[in-house]
Amino acid sequence: MRPRPGWLLGCVLAPALLMTACTSDHDSAPESTASPTATHRSPEAQTEKKLTAQAQSALDAVTDQGDSMVESGVERVSDGVHTQPDLAQGVSYKLSVVCAGKGDMEIVFTPTSAGSKESVPCDRSVVFERFVGKDSLRLDVQGKPGMTGMIAWRINKV
Repeated sequence: MRPRPGWLLGCVLAPALLMTACTSDHDSAPESTASPTATHRSPEAQTEKKLTAQAQSALDAVTDQGDSMVESGVERVSDGVHTQPDLAQGVSYKLSVVCAGKGDMEIVFTPTSAGSKESVPCDRSVVFERFVGKDSLRLDVQGKPGMTGMIAWRINKV
């Protein structure tokens, strides 16, 4: 059997292409060392990580993470929580919120008839709020001016 010219040409060109790709001209200067900010976390990032762990731990200790969980998250107090969860009309739910940091926050339901306005201290205490699902429910957890910290929150079906 006689080899085909196309196949033979492919066998010859493939290694040549690979060699060219591997030896293409790149800057041969050694890479510069990483800046101190890249290798060390800033104090703010370390504080956020610590506060996130505290808030999440407090929330996990008192809430169910199983099948009843609808939505959850961890946010910076400065960002707040702003969500329009997909809830079943007329079904009961429980919101659990904990803040680790300094100051006070406020839970606000829209429409206001969905749930009461609730104050949340930023001292790792878990605050629970029961409410009934509505079509266009909006939930906001907002920090008051000057607050710092992290918010962990979870909505469970009751």
